[in-house]
Amino acid sequence: MTLSNKLVRIESLLMIVALLSSASILGCSSTASLPPLVEDETAPQIPGKFVWHNLITNDGEAARTFYGELLGWKFDVKKDGRYSVITYRGHNIGGILDASKDENPPESGRWLSAISVANLDDSLAALNAAGGKQVDAPINVSGVGRVVTIEDADGALLHLLASEHGDPPDGEPTHNSWIWHELLANHADKAVAFYEAAFGYQSEPLEAKPSGEYRVLISAGAPRAGIINNPFESTRSTWIPYLRVEDPAALAERASALGGTVVLAPNPDLRDGNLALILDPTGAPVALQKWSRKEEEGASL
Repeated sequence: MTLSNKLVRIESLLMIVALLSSASILGCSSTASLPPLVEDETAPQIPGKFVWHNLITNDGEAARTFYGELLGWKFDVKKDGRYSVITYRGHNIGGILDASKDENPPESGRWLSAISVANLDDSLAALNAAGGKQVDAPINVSGVGRVVTIEDADGALLHLLASEHGDPPDGEPTHNSWIWHELLANHADKAVAFYEAAFGYQSEPLEAKPSGEYRVLISAGAPRAGIINNPFESTRSTWIPYLRVEDPAALAERASALGGTVVLAPNPDLRDGNLALILDPTGAPVALQKWSRKEEEGASL
């Protein structure tokens, strides 16, 4: 199968129903409680950094089993079973929201990532001015901060999070934790302009793609995400989160054995064979990326 044919299979993962009632960290609750993002309560905020990740799913138990066996993640399941905090090597890295009992349960899982903002109200005003829109009411998460789900000017969903006690510091990500985010944008130029205007990102073309077809979003002096044109005309813009792994090919095979789907196996023609794209058993897409600083210097997309 050619690479282009494999990419066509990704279309299925982008046909995800956006259920607004279950898009926030703990559903429609106006208040909630979660562990803090950082142990040091004096840690600074890092606006523009992706600091949290929520899996919205119709089968929380299946998701926990899959990611636990695939990546060694652990889970702190809250008393009602609806929300689980994901932990890895002693750090909280995300959550799983089981929306199966909601009025309109999701047809398929999806990951929603949260970017840090300094002030939620100011960011919502900037969001509206730049052409985005607020999806639900902000909720107060005790120990964490205020969070809201938004839609960017090109239709992609994500969270905004204004932390109470700062954000996790920048540093090299460990294996089996988050490393990158890419927006498949229906109108990439429009999306770049939106993130610059709404959240103060700078954008630069990737060195390996000086034509500008791949744009890197930068905040606080560090690259945070990439924006590329969505290859599928009939699907909405979508954020795809990336996990750093040691061996994407082996992990993709393991994902398949655990009930996931390999949408894109590593291919030497794409990012030097260091990328796999999978669906978990609940249908949520996630990318598996082998990465090191040395490989990054000579990598090509």
